[in-house]
Amino acid sequence: MDPKPISNAINITNSKDLFTRINWLEQQLNYRCSDAYSEELKALQAFVKNVDAAAVVSTYDKGSNLIRNSYFEDYRKVLEGTNVGAARFAPVDFDGVIYWLQL
Repeated sequence: MDPKPISNAINITNSKDLFTRINWLEQQLNYRCSDAYSEELKALQAFVKNVDAAAVVSTYDKGSNLIRNSYFEDYRKVLEGTNVGAARFAPVDFDGVIYWLQL
C-alpha cells in the first residue's frame, strides 16, 4: 500500500509517516521519473532537515507528532486532559508553514 502524500496543509503528521513516505518516494524514483514525486521528495527532505535541527537528540522520538501552527491551539486543548499535557514543542518550518515538533 502506498503511504499517503504529505504536504504542509495537513494538521498533524507523525514523523514515522514522514520517513516512510520519503523512503517510498525514493524507491519510486529509482524505477521511474516523476516531477511530482521529485518535488515532494525535495520538500520532505528539507522538512526533515529542519526537524533534525530543531530536535534535541535525547528527547526526540522518531514517532513524534508535527502539528500545523493553525491547528496547534486545538491540539494543546486535547492534550490538557492527558498525561502529556505538559509536553514540550519546538517550531519547525515546512515550506513556509510552521509546524510544532512534539519533543
